[in-house]
Amino acid sequence: MAALSVPIPMTPRTFYSSTALSQNKSKLERIGRTWYREIKQAETLTKVPGALILSVIFTESGGNPEARSSAGACGLMQLKPQTANDVIHLEHKTGRLTTPEKNLLFKHLGARLQGPLRQKYLSHKIPENNFSGNVITPQDLFIPELNVLLGSIFLGILIDQHHEGRHLRLDKVLLRYGKGYFFKPADGTVEQVLDDIQTKSKEGYAYILKVLGKNGLLETQSTLG
Repeated sequence: MAALSVPIPMTPRTFYSSTALSQNKSKLERIGRTWYREIKQAETLTKVPGALILSVIFTESGGNPEARSSAGACGLMQLKPQTANDVIHLEHKTGRLTTPEKNLLFKHLGARLQGPLRQKYLSHKIPENNFSGNVITPQDLFIPELNVLLGSIFLGILIDQHHEGRHLRLDKVLLRYGKGYFFKPADGTVEQVLDDIQTKSKEGYAYILKVLGKNGLLETQSTLG
């Protein structure tokens, strides 16, 4: 799997104690084996590191392809239907959508794919989406191959927006993945971003520590064989 160009851990703060490491390692290995094909395919198509995709799956759904949140987020990477539609639109609008990505999306969506491709802006209501601004259903997002591709595309879009000099700010990427495309993380260092989000969202704060902190999921994966 591709290497991350960021220091891991990104912060000395912890969510997981050292006693959780063995259990987390076993769970990561299980999820990685179960969804290896989907993760590897998404990594190849989107260039998002598989270790990050696996960490998000672990955190969002625990590897359950039928997971559904109270907010309506669905599947392995917990996407809402509107978010998934918007991700396709953004990938196309920014010129990032590749032919292999498009072919895989068409495999699952068929002619519905024209909805997000022909939108001029997010939630644009046009005939191709039945004037709803969205063509994606919850049932679509329970398809592991499609869900992991869409979640990885979303991560890739955010990664491209958070290169600061030579540094990739995965802390900001994860905050926006969890809290929405238009969420604006605080300026400053990783520790300053953490201090800010800690006062606003316990869930957002914990998300960063689970993946990027000491004993976090990315650090744990570095010990996997």
